[in-house]
Amino acid sequence: MAEQATDVIIIGGGVMGCAAAWRLALARHRVRLLEQFAIGHALGSSHGPSRMIRLAYDAPEYVQMGQAAFALWEELEEAAGASLLLRTGGVNAGLPHANELAGIARTYDALGVPYERLDPDELRRRFPQLSFPDGTIGLYQADYGILAASRIVAALTEQARAAGAVIHENEPVQAIAPDGDGVTTRTSQGTYRADRAILAAGSWTQPLLAPLGIDLPLTILQEQLAFFRVRDPENHGPDRLPLVMHRFPGTTSIGSVFPIYDHEGVKVMLDRVGPAVAPGDPNRGIDPARLEALCEYAANLLPGTTGEILETTSCRYTMTPDEDFVIDRCAQHPQIVIGSPCSGHGFKFAPVIGQMLADLAIDGETPYPTARFRLDRPALSAVWSPAAAAARAS
Repeated sequence: MAEQATDVIIIGGGVMGCAAAWRLALARHRVRLLEQFAIGHALGSSHGPSRMIRLAYDAPEYVQMGQAAFALWEELEEAAGASLLLRTGGVNAGLPHANELAGIARTYDALGVPYERLDPDELRRRFPQLSFPDGTIGLYQADYGILAASRIVAALTEQARAAGAVIHENEPVQAIAPDGDGVTTRTSQGTYRADRAILAAGSWTQPLLAPLGIDLPLTILQEQLAFFRVRDPENHGPDRLPLVMHRFPGTTSIGSVFPIYDHEGVKVMLDRVGPAVAPGDPNRGIDPARLEALCEYAANLLPGTTGEILETTSCRYTMTPDEDFVIDRCAQHPQIVIGSPCSGHGFKFAPVIGQMLADLAIDGETPYPTARFRLDRPALSAVWSPAAAAARAS
């Protein structure tokens, strides 16, 4: 196949790559997206019936991005003619001395985000479906919602195509090479040249960057979750059971609960507990020991469950050391934009991040906040350290 020119090549057809393709195509840029599997596959981080959107962060950048994301999700819904976001309200729960809860409350206060502090008695009274450990308090906030994850990826793809984006499925990228002021991308089926490239390859990011001499310190966790049957489904629907984030003392692991949505059961997860895996590891199996721990957690937190597991599934968390995203142009090759909006909390921001990646590719800058996501921040200092890169390669 001969080289084919375009404005921007996007590598990776998960939610971030598809969102960037949508925003670029809407602005009438020539876009080519390359995905190694079928769009909507279950091998990465963008599949499944649901993801959470929330403003519960201790960093104002994330709150502001979340507020912007709500508007863009609604824009996508209108364009697609489909319901993709259900607002529910949600609660962050933990012990009173939890630093995470204090940080969230400070950010809410600083930005004027309305919320309620629920003491243990009020938490039990408001949400009797939940049985938290003694002393647990909550921060309830109305701006939580459930995003229809797989349907969103399909809608983004459809809208990007409708706006003119060319999307290749089942075409793995083998190499990215800076080519003058542009980029040449070689795949299993051809060679494509573009003025700019956006790398949004999720857990496959680092193998594509390594030949460019970029050693991005990403750790890939293999996480898993389960859906549980409940005795009273009506009492566990989104109009009664909130979205829940449960903070545990002394750990970065988080328990999360989703009310029944596009499924028969309640979704429960203990995240940031999975093993580290290689990008190409084909194993997507469920670990019995971690599933047993999840079942015990669900039974204690949600006494209305029957104990029956309706479904289990796994996904990839591509983690940075500080759990903040990577959204930046490559210093050595500024025609390449790296998007790793990862660490298990990026999906909610996808249309905003898609716009940020589009802005950086076309204009070299974006009006959205980016300092927290730069490649040269201290937590990612190994990116530019040849000695560290050599050490990890040995």
